Amino acid sequence: MKKFLLNKKVDINSISFSGVLSNIDKANKFDLLIIDDVTGISSFDDYSIKDYVDNADVGKKIIISMKKIVKDKVLYEMNEDLNLFKEPRSIQTKINLNEDMPHVVFEFLKWFMLNKTRVILIAKDGESCINVSKYMRKYSLLFPKLKKIYMYTEFNSFNDFANYVRDEHYVYLTTSDQLPKLYNFIIDNPMYNNFNILVFFASSNKFNYKSLLSICGMCKFLTDCKNEIIFVSNYENIEIIMAKVISRSYNKKLWESGVKKY
Repeated sequence: MKKFLLNKKVDINSISFSGVLSNIDKANKFDLLIIDDVTGISSFDDYSIKDYVDNADVGKKIIISMKKIVKDKVLYEMNEDLNLFKEPRSIQTKINLNEDMPHVVFEFLKWFMLNKTRVILIAKDGESCINVSKYMRKYSLLFPKLKKIYMYTEFNSFNDFANYVRDEHYVYLTTSDQLPKLYNFIIDNPMYNNFNILVFFASSNKFNYKSLLSICGMCKFLTDCKNEIIFVSNYENIEIIMAKVISRSYNKKLWESGVKKY
């Protein structure tokens, strides 16, 4: 960005960049404010963005987001590649996911292993990730093809893991805290594409509709239509519902416009 602006002979000193809204004083006067809330895993909630935009002394404002945040403004919808969004499956269960998983999820895992596809399982935190790994290893006794299970703590990064493990199929267990690093790796390595994603404890406050949609956005690199993104939770909260609705409504517009076929 800075190189582009220098080529255009723009005074860099007149431009402020920040990854945190609170670091930019709302009292400062700017000709243009651009908020990018879609590149990477968002760290802002909608209320914070709206409050900042409403109170900032700015001539023009551009908000790049997953849904309309400011009312009565011009709305432009865009996707540079016009790709369909991967719509997630949502599985609800009464089972305590710290102790076991529903049979239907086990069936999905068996199917993934039989088709030699990788699985990235994202849990809400480190403790729940350990709990899932314990009963996952027990299931591997029933289904030996499920025996290749790796924990994120065994490696310095997902990049190290991908360079070290060459198996055609496996389950890689990680947490919501590691999601930004995982997302960046997949964006930077589009050839790493034959995988499915399971999000356990999807209704946890560790996930919101933005992070869930970002996970769905990784589908750009899923080349096999059989691959899945599955949210597993005890109930569907508003964040899961919003992620499903936004992904469906976007695809519907592409279908209705004739850009993409069913």
